Amino acid sequence: MHGAFCAACGQRSVPADPTVAELAGDAWQELSGYDGRVAATFRNLLHPGRLTLEYLAGHRARYLSPVRLYLTLSLIYFVVAAAAPVDPSSRPGQLQGPGSLKIGVWTTDAAQMTPEDRAEMEKEMNEMWWPLRMLIESIQKDPLSFRARLFAIMPRVFFGLLPVFAGIVWLFHRRKRFPAALVFATHVHAFAFLAFTFSEAAKFSGSQVFAAVVGLTLMVIFAVYVLRSFKAVFGDTWPRSLVKAAGVAFAYSIAAVPAFMIILIWASLT
Repeated sequence: MHGAFCAACGQRSVPADPTVAELAGDAWQELSGYDGRVAATFRNLLHPGRLTLEYLAGHRARYLSPVRLYLTLSLIYFVVAAAAPVDPSSRPGQLQGPGSLKIGVWTTDAAQMTPEDRAEMEKEMNEMWWPLRMLIESIQKDPLSFRARLFAIMPRVFFGLLPVFAGIVWLFHRRKRFPAALVFATHVHAFAFLAFTFSEAAKFSGSQVFAAVVGLTLMVIFAVYVLRSFKAVFGDTWPRSLVKAAGVAFAYSIAAVPAFMIILIWASLT
């Protein structure tokens, strides 16, 4: 070995029996991005498409990997979203999830229901499709536990949707290989988690107006970011980028419907 790193694998030259100080230094470097990768990654992520282009150009050692970036930001988002105050304007029987997601069961006060109303409700429940019936019963039984399971399941399903989104992007941009679309999809989702983390954090202000303004502003910023990312990475004209981005959004929204149903059914069964 010549120098501080192995020329074959890049491992740093460290003693076979490291000291506590050396282990602490390695942990600090991994967690804080002491080598500058964290700062460089976020700086380029804020510029639409730049981080993806850097990765596709082979400049990878100076940045966090796409998967690590995605997992880190998604973890931060769901932690903040789970801790965010519940919207006080939510109606009885309404469960608040991440972002503006609200699940309404019914708002009738059970104490005011007549025996006939109860019988009619039970009849309707028994005639429902069994996953829907289990979903309603699960929310009614313990809304807070259902909400907690919702936040635990969503990150896994969203991660599973990454290849789906990448596949849709690739169908609209066949000049690039699928891995390029997958890296693009990962970076776009990472930015989404970053932006909407601030949207969830705005709820801690206690002002519904402020939280709504921040959320709407970030949604507009995200839409512009995605469009500019399409233009930067795939090199189409603005009209073609706009049309293709709209097509991707439409196809992905359709693909997300069964994923959303899986999340709800999974949460009701666990």
